[in-house]
Amino acid sequence: MKRVMLICGILMVVSGVCQARPLTNRVFDAYFLGFETDPAMDYGGRDIVTAHSLISRSLSGVIHTSYVAPAYEFISALGLSTVQHEVFGHGSRAREYNLDPSYSFGFDFSGGTGIGKDPETMEQNLVIAGGGTEGDSIMAHRILADLYTGDGTDGSKIPLMIIGKLDFSLYVFMTPSPKDNPQDFTDEYSNGNDIAYYLTSRQAQRRHANPADVWNNDYTVAFDDPMLEKNYDDARAAAIWNLVDPSMFAAMYGYAVDHVIGGKSQVRPPVIPLGNGFGLTVGTRAFLGPEEVTRFLDIYLVTPGPLVTAYVRDLQSSVEQTYGYGGGFHRLRLGNRVSVSLTGDFWQVPESEVPLYSGSGWNGSGELETMFSDHVGISLKAGSKSEGYFPGTPMESGPYGGAGVLVAF
Repeated sequence: MKRVMLICGILMVVSGVCQARPLTNRVFDAYFLGFETDPAMDYGGRDIVTAHSLISRSLSGVIHTSYVAPAYEFISALGLSTVQHEVFGHGSRAREYNLDPSYSFGFDFSGGTGIGKDPETMEQNLVIAGGGTEGDSIMAHRILADLYTGDGTDGSKIPLMIIGKLDFSLYVFMTPSPKDNPQDFTDEYSNGNDIAYYLTSRQAQRRHANPADVWNNDYTVAFDDPMLEKNYDDARAAAIWNLVDPSMFAAMYGYAVDHVIGGKSQVRPPVIPLGNGFGLTVGTRAFLGPEEVTRFLDIYLVTPGPLVTAYVRDLQSSVEQTYGYGGGFHRLRLGNRVSVSLTGDFWQVPESEVPLYSGSGWNGSGELETMFSDHVGISLKAGSKSEGYFPGTPMESGPYGGAGVLVAF
């Protein structure tokens, strides 16, 4: 998967060679370093973005031609997206359950997550399996929100957004069908393929298997189970939905035209103009929950101030389809040095063959950022939710939060 993405980065280099300019208009976002209660996918992702931005900014100061920017920006993004996938994706979910995660990384941009204790429930297996692509998707969504707010954000972040965004879709497309290729599917499960492991865990949950056996590859997949293929089809439909994201393609266009060819540091992708500084675009996302696959349709209203967001989503358990909705605003400025963001989410839990939760769910969060001077500030985040799965938030009900330092130079 990672090698495929590297090829995409090389193609981006080739596309800009003939018309590239020096990187100009050097405006950089404040760098962030902070922590968040697990799962630390959002603020952990911001830490990853900071590392990527520092690498890209350092290299752009030495290499003064924008056409080679994709080479180092995509390579940095490949490596750091793997860290996000493992440490703040799988690892975050494992830390929620005190399973003592550990990590390994290869020079080929590969990575792996192990745990020091066996999972106690199949739900733990499921959220850990889906956590890798979940973490990358949360990071990508934050970058997209920044891109469509105000004057945009650092163009160097767009490769990280692209790779984080594609992680889920490519992972699913590379997973063989359990119906058409049972032996290949078994091999993928045994070799740690997240999607094959997730689908196997869904089946093992229905059959009340031992979660430790599934984790340790001692479970035998039952290919005569029709729900196994149904779950696979749901995941594949979600992967296609996640891929056909207009906001992502607009960001890729802005990256190529403004950053690589135009040599600009700051990028805001094109939107459908509504006049007077307002615009509109849409996006798509998808995630793997412990009893459902869920797809988001995001609507972004770009304004002269904050980014206003709204979404609808479906939750498909392969038994029942329900819906959720939510929205908020991103970085509403209060004066020259303070901004706030708010989100609210509501959903109906679908029935499933092995019910984990029922009824309706909700989540609400807010974030405040302030710069004490031109160079130093803080970011504070607080939220609360009901019990159950919502992407990037704890499984248990109750409060969560995070804090970090902002540095600009």
